[in-house]
Amino acid sequence: MTHLPPSTSFGAVRSDSLDFRYASYIAAGRLNGKVAIVTASTDGIGYGIAERLGREGAKVIISSRKQKNVDQALEKLKSHKLDVCGLVCHVANPEDRKRLYDEAIKQYGGINILVSNAAVNPAIGGVLECDESSWDKIFDVNVKSSFMLAKEAVPHLEKQGSGKIVFISSIAGFQPFPLLGAYSQLKAALHYSKLCSPGNRKNQICTSFNSK
Repeated sequence: MTHLPPSTSFGAVRSDSLDFRYASYIAAGRLNGKVAIVTASTDGIGYGIAERLGREGAKVIISSRKQKNVDQALEKLKSHKLDVCGLVCHVANPEDRKRLYDEAIKQYGGINILVSNAAVNPAIGGVLECDESSWDKIFDVNVKSSFMLAKEAVPHLEKQGSGKIVFISSIAGFQPFPLLGAYSQLKAALHYSKLCSPGNRKNQICTSFNSK
């Protein structure tokens, strides 16, 4: 059981304004011994996910298409005493995806969690305005790479007895944006992808706009 510090009291604190630090304290350690891969995780949502997984006890493999980004993110994460490693990975590249899993096995002995976060959008406009090269790029990174990452993760997850696969998607897959036609359509494709062997859980997080 996790106990709060003696000086901590929630008696006069509203639940909707509970300090994030206390929420992190309560959750700390629930992923002890787990290994997580998070793609596109050197900034933004991906970095936040990697940091939170690490704070909850997981060993985390981060990645980016640029070594400079990997190095900077590793420095920040390690400054928080988190157990992390990282490497360059373009998720549309099969060899790069394989290196992710090879690194997880080499450094930590396996994998329990996959978070597929990488996404691109080189085209602004309606679906019929999207040229073929942009369509191919969006499909390869946003849909195909997530499917292949999940497919390639399953054998490793099964060796652990169970595992978790998380796709970071978008509300655009449910409510398409007029200026993000191809992006919206291909995010919807993720909603209908069903790849989950017995014992493995697949979830999807659909992000939206925030106030910042």
